[in-house]
Amino acid sequence: MDIIVNKPQLPNQFIQEIATQKGVTQTELDALLLALQGFSGSEIAEKLSITQAAVRKRLGESYKKFKIEGKKNKKIYELKQHLLEDYQASESKKTKVSENWSEAVDVEGFKGRAEEISELTRWIVNRKCRLIAVLGFGGIGKTMLAAKIVKQVRDDFDYIIWRSLSNYPQLNDILTEILQFLSKENHSDFDSDNDNHNKKILHLVDVLRKHRCLIVLDNVESILGSSEGKVHELAGKYQDGYQNYGDLFQKIGETSHKSCLLLTSREKPLQVAMLEGKNLPVKVLQLQGLKLEDANAILKDKGFTNSTCSTKQLKQLVDLYSGNPLALKMVATTIYDLFDNNVSEFLKQIGQKTAVYGDIRTLLEEQFNRLSKLETQLMYWLAINRDSVSLVHMKKDLIIQDNIRILETVESLLWRSLIEKAVDYGVGRFSLQSVVAEFITKRLVVQAAEEIIRTSDSKIFNDFKIINTYPLIKARSLDYFRQRQERSILEPLNNHLLEFFDNNKEELKSHLKSILDLLRDKPPAEKGYAAGNIINLMRHLQINKPQIDLSGENFSNLTIRQAYFKDVRLQDTKFTNSDLKNSVFSDTMSSLVSVGFSHDARYFAAGVINGEVRLWRTDEIKLFSILKGHTAWVWAFTFSPNNKTIASGSADYKIKLWDIDSGECTETLKHDSKVYSLAFNSDGKWLASASEDKSVKIWDINTGEREKTLSGHDAPVLSVDFHPKQKDIIASSDTKGKIKLWNIRTEECLKTFYVQYKDSLIKEEDKIIHAIHFHPDGELLVSCGADKTVRLWDLATGNDKPPLFGHEGKVYKVRFSPDGKIIASCSEDRTIKLWDTDSGECKQTLSGHTSQVWDIAFHPSGRTLISGSDDQTVRIWNIATIGNIEDETCWNILKGYTRGVFSLAFSPDSKILVSAQNGQIHLRELENPECCYQLQGHKGLIRSVDFSSDGRTLASGSADRQIKLWDIQNIHDGKEILRLKKHENWVWSVVFSPDGQTLASGGEDNTIRIWNVKTGACTRVIMGHSQWVCAIAFNPRDITIASGSADSTVKLWDVNTGKCIRTLDEHTDVVYSVAFSPDGKILATGSEDKTIKLWNPITGECLHTLRQHNQQVYSVAFSPDGKMLASGSGDTTINLWQVETGKLSHTLADGHTLPIRCVAFSPDGKLIASGGEDEKIQLWDIDTYQSFKQLNSRRFYEGMKITNISGLTEPEKASLRGLGAVEESKSIKTD
Repeated sequence: MDIIVNKPQLPNQFIQEIATQKGVTQTELDALLLALQGFSGSEIAEKLSITQAAVRKRLGESYKKFKIEGKKNKKIYELKQHLLEDYQASESKKTKVSENWSEAVDVEGFKGRAEEISELTRWIVNRKCRLIAVLGFGGIGKTMLAAKIVKQVRDDFDYIIWRSLSNYPQLNDILTEILQFLSKENHSDFDSDNDNHNKKILHLVDVLRKHRCLIVLDNVESILGSSEGKVHELAGKYQDGYQNYGDLFQKIGETSHKSCLLLTSREKPLQVAMLEGKNLPVKVLQLQGLKLEDANAILKDKGFTNSTCSTKQLKQLVDLYSGNPLALKMVATTIYDLFDNNVSEFLKQIGQKTAVYGDIRTLLEEQFNRLSKLETQLMYWLAINRDSVSLVHMKKDLIIQDNIRILETVESLLWRSLIEKAVDYGVGRFSLQSVVAEFITKRLVVQAAEEIIRTSDSKIFNDFKIINTYPLIKARSLDYFRQRQERSILEPLNNHLLEFFDNNKEELKSHLKSILDLLRDKPPAEKGYAAGNIINLMRHLQINKPQIDLSGENFSNLTIRQAYFKDVRLQDTKFTNSDLKNSVFSDTMSSLVSVGFSHDARYFAAGVINGEVRLWRTDEIKLFSILKGHTAWVWAFTFSPNNKTIASGSADYKIKLWDIDSGECTETLKHDSKVYSLAFNSDGKWLASASEDKSVKIWDINTGEREKTLSGHDAPVLSVDFHPKQKDIIASSDTKGKIKLWNIRTEECLKTFYVQYKDSLIKEEDKIIHAIHFHPDGELLVSCGADKTVRLWDLATGNDKPPLFGHEGKVYKVRFSPDGKIIASCSEDRTIKLWDTDSGECKQTLSGHTSQVWDIAFHPSGRTLISGSDDQTVRIWNIATIGNIEDETCWNILKGYTRGVFSLAFSPDSKILVSAQNGQIHLRELENPECCYQLQGHKGLIRSVDFSSDGRTLASGSADRQIKLWDIQNIHDGKEILRLKKHENWVWSVVFSPDGQTLASGGEDNTIRIWNVKTGACTRVIMGHSQWVCAIAFNPRDITIASGSADSTVKLWDVNTGKCIRTLDEHTDVVYSVAFSPDGKILATGSEDKTIKLWNPITGECLHTLRQHNQQVYSVAFSPDGKMLASGSGDTTINLWQVETGKLSHTLADGHTLPIRCVAFSPDGKLIASGGEDEKIQLWDIDTYQSFKQLNSRRFYEGMKITNISGLTEPEKASLRGLGAVEESKSIKTD
């Protein structure tokens, strides 16, 4: 170290210049300068507040860039020797540079910009560029950078001249000053009295040829014209009297010489735009915000430390002010003066108010006021959008339809440095910096408020420059962006309006409605976004209420664009003759079991348990087709490689091929049991299907014929996938833990993989492999299963790698990302996990679904993921920044609204009827059944309700995995008294014991649980079913219970011991319902196999099989006298059977339009109640077999008038009708 200390110290500026040329970053340079001064590693670490490891890393990177090798204790000595030699050489070569600066620019505090300095140095010194423009927003650091680069390259020039144009000098004056200086230095003649600027330009060019000159013209935007008040004028043009500057720039850019003219400007001059090019000597550097490390250096100069400003807070500041150095310095001063350097408090304050204040606002207003009307309109639109957008999307939403003018305006804003451009997957996208967006948004809000407040008659309507021109929110955008728009625009706008109306919401609402009345009379040409904006403001007035309600409002005869109605009750609301383009309403989806994107990403789809396949357009998230044809769960679908066909597979044993454009079913193919998985091969010729019938079938898509049947599995096959490289190879997995690789041409099974479990006691049902997927390179296969793991298989060896643990429930689906780097898995634990393929590390867990997640799929770009769940939602997730918890993850939620009746029960005295409808329990007194009382508290679909024998307590079981006990002695004020939480998945069935002291429950976790009603304790867990327990019933005469399961069996259990007494296995599909006769001598069961079976529970003998239903049987119930059995089916009928003979007695039809989910006899034997997916409850008279009462819950859109509406697709209209909307036969003008 003594050797180093005794060497002469080099100027820091010289070291900085050399280091910058070598690509050394600012943080590396900070450490290097201290090392060159002789400080030790520990001393450097202390001074920079970093670890010694970080010091070693920064110095190591510096040595690499200087190409210094050898032992580490000699590297610093060698580096200093090199630097000293370079310095001495440069000093000996230096010639005197003549400089003439109109003003001194201090660069002592300059930080960062290493990449920009390197690029400018290359252009000026190496490429010998003639004309260079440094462009950027005000305060971004153009002048400082230009001064810094002049200092850096000064030795390469004979003359350096700096002039500022901020005082609007005439070109003749500037040229005279420059030529006088150059002529004096060269002892040449110059006629200063000549006013011909062209001659002066020619004279200047001649000098530039003879001598190497660097001329800097700072603040060029000062001489450029403003477009304020003009409809359409582009940036880059000059003020009157300053057009001759363009002649100067053009001549210097076009003419060969050995000098350089460097411009700094907020806007790009026209001639620069015309002359610049990748391989041309005219260049443009668009200056962006500072990087984090450079911004940190600025804040440190202001006294900030790591303790007063954390990395997270620094990032917030840099993001908020777009890395603008001037803005950051202003903010740092404010934080120092007003907040005692408390960054957290400052961020909290501006979060409540605004980040745009003081000089920052002045800076922004200067640039904004220069814009033309079209530029202003586009800036407002970009501020509303809150994210980068493509030209295609701009053209869709802007009222201007002239594509050329839109392109010109975008280019003009780029020239003004007011918008930024990024290329995303080959598509240019444009956005505003954060601070600019906030400034524009605030202006928009204030102007919109003024327009609304002063609107009192039709004449004033013409002043709607904001309200009618821009959508204040984008209803069809991703939820994440729409919610940001609501927070940044609607909320402050309503606050402005409420302040004017003395916080009287009713008065404001009345005023908004009066504006709608004015809009109703406007001609079509004047109908823009105004009505949609006004309605969104009305909605937002109720944003904090449990339920937003605009029922009964008159929204007829309006152009309603971009209105968001998804969470709004609209009962009896009038929309007659209205145009609803790009407005969004609730949908009618039920649970979703399959999701996916088309290969071109134009569409995404979801398979629903009611047999539908729903298709959306991805760019608009717009439902455009509902494919109806299946009669049971659509477990799988897949898009053909050419994106023209979608194949769907269902629990109804069928595969259907659909034409995407027409929505027509072009072919129906059949298995012998449920179809669980489908896959097209790479050329789309073959379709593979996996089924519960233990086979894999290969179909020729062109002929619809079955080509092959692969029959090597000895258990239901749940998944199939084609090899991505070898189109003849497929893989399949089954419920016994086997994965098979097949050659489909030879029908040969090439390999069989097994999981080698160390635990010999593992249950058979835990070996189920639910899904498989090939890696894009075809060398790996990933699988997931009931053992809660994700596994990777090496196809060459057949060996599985160590399993990936993390899920707390069965893993239903697994997928590789398109690049193969990420594995996504979804589970019954309600989560999605993202795993690193190479390391197996779980990078992120996506939470938000409230029930099990059945399926996931990657967008072809790999940047988003779609998921479908039992919670009736499709979710779209942002996974572009995996692991960054600060980024918004769930971008959009498509939620279905259904209130089907899944369970009914009469009170023991037959006076009360209780029903389970979605997440609510409805109680009705039969003397006045129209009057309904609700019990709320569950957060999922309620599958089962039951009364205790004394009628005082009600039990409910839900998809939220909870059982609740309610005190309903006063049904007007029912109260929750116990909450039972031991189930690990949906609770499908709850039932009280005959004495009311015990409760039994069955769930999707395959268990039956026995509970003490008084204490809430779970006294026994009964296991034995391999699939969900869908139904349970107590025998009224002994201590047994019966259970029906998705494993197709019925089991009889001893409640006291938990032992299985008998298994009844004659059903071939899910057993949805079980019921004992009143005397306990007969057991009835209803199944998805469309049959009802009557059993002797003592012997296990099947007494009768009843087969009249043509769809699944969801519910069976005995009459109080035990002589009659009622069954409710997916075929929408109720059959009444004679128990003794098994003969059909009566069929009750024409009461329901969708599957019947539950039937119940009243204890007095007078009534049958039935409930269905159509949200109806029918009360039937047993004596007449007629429905005498229909109980309808008021649906979300009950009575909503949609006659002659436009702007919605037919599937969207169908969803409205499904939620209660009505169309009248004639067009009616509504006043």
